[in-house]
Amino acid sequence: MYQAVLAHLEHSLWNDPRNARTLAWMVTGLVLSQRASLSAWLPHIHSHATFAQSTERRVRRWLENPAIHPVSMYGPLVTRALRDWGGHTLVVALDTSMLFEKFYLIRISVLFRGRAVPLVSHVLEPRSVPRSVRPTSFPSSLR
Repeated sequence: MYQAVLAHLEHSLWNDPRNARTLAWMVTGLVLSQRASLSAWLPHIHSHATFAQSTERRVRRWLENPAIHPVSMYGPLVTRALRDWGGHTLVVALDTSMLFEKFYLIRISVLFRGRAVPLVSHVLEPRSVPRSVRPTSFPSSLR
């Protein structure tokens, strides 16, 4: 699985090829463990480190690295995936949600295998959103 993920990441712009390898291991760990927890990924990440803490520190350093710009990587990856979509029907979803009864989250996603893959997200404060476009809440019968 690691090799398949790495093949998609190598075409992205990286300041260091080691960053692509670390991200490929992180994605592999996420997929195989089916959990969004660093400690759950560790058994799936191959490393020369003797202790699990060393591998976890490596992953945390990658996540906190100021030289890595997720926005600049995400766009090319999604563009490549959409370009290879072929003749399949592309379903796009618009989702609006209220966060903490303080902000509106507007998200446009592609639906793929029962999941929403976000393309664009934007957060707005209620006073900056015209009343005519504010999301309405669902009737209690639909919750």
